[in-house]
Amino acid sequence: MYKGTNPSAKRSQEWIAKALISLMQEKFLEQITVKEIMESSELARQTFYQLFDSKEEVLEYYMDSLFQEYLKRCETEAIDNLCDAGKVFFKFFHENEEFVEALAHNQKICILQKKCHEYLQNEQFMKFTHAGIHNPQEKSFASAFITSGLIGVLVAWIKSGKTVSTEELADLVCRLTNTPVSD
Repeated sequence: MYKGTNPSAKRSQEWIAKALISLMQEKFLEQITVKEIMESSELARQTFYQLFDSKEEVLEYYMDSLFQEYLKRCETEAIDNLCDAGKVFFKFFHENEEFVEALAHNQKICILQKKCHEYLQNEQFMKFTHAGIHNPQEKSFASAFITSGLIGVLVAWIKSGKTVSTEELADLVCRLTNTPVSD
């Protein structure tokens, strides 16, 4: 995967990723061809192979970009407990629900769950779940529990037609984990 800083190449990566996500809403990832992605992105097929080695790399690129944006959002929000973290999480992914729906349609939520765990096991986000946990292995288990739960609730919420607000989802997570609900 291209890791450079050329603005034109970075822009092409974004267009390719958006084209793939759009196509994934209609077809399964395995059925989507590079030709279709490139026609949708209005770029030359050669550009794909200059920037990516596979469709899976495009997904990896998109998720990395998404989680970097999410972590920036976390830095600007006041997050004092798991409820606050849940509110930011659900609001952010509600804004990016097209991607979550595409993954769900393709039965690839496990990829999102893995990436979520990779990015969110850092102390900044998980400090609220590590109270009384000092063993690194237990911290890893706690992080897996929280990230899997957040993704599971997110997917169930989207599949149910988003019948409650993102704040209500965060409050539910607080009640499930016996975390005081924040105002």
